[in-house]
Amino acid sequence: MRRRLFLTAAMAAGVSPAFAQTTTPAPAATDPPQPPARPGPIEPVNALEYAFVSALTDERMRPIFRRYLLDTHVVLALTSEDQNSAPLEIDVRDGFRAAAIFTSAQRIDQVLGADAPRIVINGRAAFERAAGKNVVINYRLIPMLTLEPSDVATYLETPGESSAGPSE
Repeated sequence: MRRRLFLTAAMAAGVSPAFAQTTTPAPAATDPPQPPARPGPIEPVNALEYAFVSALTDERMRPIFRRYLLDTHVVLALTSEDQNSAPLEIDVRDGFRAAAIFTSAQRIDQVLGADAPRIVINGRAAFERAAGKNVVINYRLIPMLTLEPSDVATYLETPGESSAGPSE
């Protein structure tokens, strides 16, 4: 009996220091609760993203961003692998569905995954495919921009030409 008690006590003593090392002390009552970490703006990988991030704080960059958005390549999320399929519409918030456009392949991969159906076209062509719909640019990222159909129409009224992108 003494031997069993001794072994149990020895095992408990061996476990106690390991247990003490794995537990972390509770924060002191005087420490204020810390808010969850909030992601910052994306790290730009192209001129469009640089202009978009800069436009957050520099009003002079906003017209440059709008021009780049129409003239440079964007990634339009699609409903299927068929390049002629409809733009993917996402529930941005309650009662607001929008066609998803991303400023680069890295952004769509980040949000929808690398296997998400897409087409790379210039922004004007993406807006033409989303005409009459709400649009969200860089859904779930910072910065993110939502546009209503009238905003999309205003973008499309800007002089320029559409292009489906580079050919082989």
